[in-house]
Amino acid sequence: MHQLRMARCGPPADAVELHPQAPPIPGPGEVRLRLRAAALNPADLNFIEGHYGRQPDLPCVPGMEGAGIIDALGPGVAAPALGSLALPLTGPGNWATWRILPATAVLTLPPNLDPLQAALLRINPATAWGLLHAAGPPAPGSWVAQNAASSAAAHCVIQLARGLQLRTVNFVRRPESAAACRALGADLTFPDDAAGLAAARAALAGAAPPALAFNAVGGDSALRLLDLLGPGGTHITYGAMGRQALKVPNSMLIFKGLTLRGFWLSRWQEGLAPGEAAALYQRLAHLAASGQLRQQIDATYPLAEFRQALGRAAQSGRGGKVLFAMP
Repeated sequence: MHQLRMARCGPPADAVELHPQAPPIPGPGEVRLRLRAAALNPADLNFIEGHYGRQPDLPCVPGMEGAGIIDALGPGVAAPALGSLALPLTGPGNWATWRILPATAVLTLPPNLDPLQAALLRINPATAWGLLHAAGPPAPGSWVAQNAASSAAAHCVIQLARGLQLRTVNFVRRPESAAACRALGADLTFPDDAAGLAAARAALAGAAPPALAFNAVGGDSALRLLDLLGPGGTHITYGAMGRQALKVPNSMLIFKGLTLRGFWLSRWQEGLAPGEAAALYQRLAHLAASGQLRQQIDATYPLAEFRQALGRAAQSGRGGKVLFAMP
């Protein structure tokens, strides 16, 4: 029974420490969640390093997303039911055996949902949904373009786009990544270079160009998405994997009338109406339980092997997500 704690910001393997954890007692209006799994995301690594959009309130337990079983109810709590698989709607705090949460801050999940998939619901699927709707309801049959298409968020975009009757143009850095995108339902996949952009233009000849583009790289890759967008299109930046600035030619704004905006899941969710976030996660959970939304898993580790897990999560070219799995 452990939890991982950080008392300072720094390199994750140095800043995080393993501590024993006794079962906490939920108070009035609270529930105790016995974590079954928790994800290691780039946002978690940035959070520990002190490079995230919000600074940690130290000391704290990292872990933006996870899932577990309700194993104790505080006074006055009638729901969720004991034994329910549940999603904590807040983070950090999930790199632990237990969490105490307000009963209103957990969402009951379908009992047939794999706990590992449940632990991956909060960030990437919600990011994909937010990207697809940030500029308003997308028109069925329209094209959406994205770079970093081998990422977990992009894989979610591909799967959700299919359910929304949208078609996707996907740019990848490694040729072997294209097959995984196509297996998830990607319509078109190209190398993320000048030749790939030319091939995408040729494939879309005669069709309405994409009205939405999602950038998680920056630099020349982001510029190619701008080039592919149709007049009046929207270019949304939600990541900076290439660590290169976004340089926009004046013509893209003057003659194409493109809209450039950013997307941060935390801020987007703050603007949702009460209950809207919970409804979204219920929808995503049912898609995951039915197999229509699935995220690839590279490896699982116990909390005690956190240094190995952190090292694996920081590696590029993985075949999916890294998670902590709690017995």
